[in-house]
Amino acid sequence: MQLFVRDKPFYRQLILILVPVAVQNLINVMVSLLDTLMIGQLGEIQLSATSIANQLWFLLMIVCFGISGGANVLIAQYWGKQDVEVIRRVEAMTFKVCFTVSVLFGLIAFFFPRQFMSIFTTDAAVIEYGVQYLQIIGFSYPFYALANVEIMMLRSVGTVNISVLVYLVSLIVNASLNYILIFGKLGFPALGIRGGAAATAIARVFEFGVTFGFAFFYEDKIRFSLQDLLPSNRDLYRKYITLSLPVIGNEMTWGLGSSMVAVVIGRMGTNFVAANSIFSVLNQLVSVVIFGASNAALTLVGNTIGAGEYEKAKQRSVTLYVIAVLLGLISFVTTIALGPVMLSFYKNLSPATVDIYQMLVIVGAVIVFFCALSNVGMVGILRAGGDATFVFFADVAFLWLVAVPLGFLGLVLHWSAALVYICLRIDEVIKVAVSAVRIFRFRWLRDVTK
Repeated sequence: MQLFVRDKPFYRQLILILVPVAVQNLINVMVSLLDTLMIGQLGEIQLSATSIANQLWFLLMIVCFGISGGANVLIAQYWGKQDVEVIRRVEAMTFKVCFTVSVLFGLIAFFFPRQFMSIFTTDAAVIEYGVQYLQIIGFSYPFYALANVEIMMLRSVGTVNISVLVYLVSLIVNASLNYILIFGKLGFPALGIRGGAAATAIARVFEFGVTFGFAFFYEDKIRFSLQDLLPSNRDLYRKYITLSLPVIGNEMTWGLGSSMVAVVIGRMGTNFVAANSIFSVLNQLVSVVIFGASNAALTLVGNTIGAGEYEKAKQRSVTLYVIAVLLGLISFVTTIALGPVMLSFYKNLSPATVDIYQMLVIVGAVIVFFCALSNVGMVGILRAGGDATFVFFADVAFLWLVAVPLGFLGLVLHWSAALVYICLRIDEVIKVAVSAVRIFRFRWLRDVTK
């Protein structure tokens, strides 16, 4: 077997998927950057409150990613067979589940915001601002969930450009309304953190409108319609559940583990939370191409397996993993280079927050290299071959049995911020060591549509 892919069509496909997804993620990062910049001008307490309150949205995002993850594997492989009718059924099932889950999250935001904030912090002022934010943003969760899942499923059949338009509209709406509602421009009252929540919620509604306007009136591969929500198929449900449960369990337990990480960070003080909020935007910015490559890996390897070309799938997986190594190195250098640039945007930070941020940049630069390998290798390649169960155990075991316990131990023993953060992210390093062996043995490769 030839080790690397040499045919130009593969790289052309890779670029056609990677670039739009990377641009979409870049736009999302710009939204986060503008949010932290504008809300950060209100003070570190408000910035910390927004960061903690958005943990609920983060959990919803993780659950939706898990729900659609199983669907994406099925859609990618059925698209390799050109079985569009089954793809519509998979989409219908995914919409029903995601809508139900998003409503439940919205109810938590509206009725139990104080209890949710109290999990992460004991600071009364941070909790109060977080309550204000959650009770406004919660109504937008169903709009976000449905739009995001539709975009993810369209990627599985190679339709990626629409995501750029959706999130560009969201960026424009969010940035404009942030400026107007947070600071009270154009005759509107200055709403502060509530204005930021309202701006983001309205932007989510626009995302939904553009996404489903495209899906119902312009999309010509799947041609999903509301009538597709009615029929059901027991055999397909079994396949969907078999693939989705490990992915959903994976993402939910990983998301809860990440929330435990946020608990540790929150308990280490407002300075740590504020510094991590700023670094998270930098990390997201640097990772946009990594997530694009991960999505491309899932689609390209999944389509190839679905078409029955197993040797080509092996070759493509090796090539994609080598590309992940290169992306990891580039991301390491970029994080170090952009760290001071990102900090220069924030003028009212305390010296303690600045010190913690500078530490996060150094440690985070190393971690992002391993994130490139784990994302492309596990979320992309292994899931494309239906190996969701292995990804589930690797993700969950190293986070819950290593990273989270070490983080809490560091909190109790009052370790330095740097050491605690290293402990909280050490699972990424271990996952790469284990998953690399799995990938190059090729035991993960199977056609899940049979």
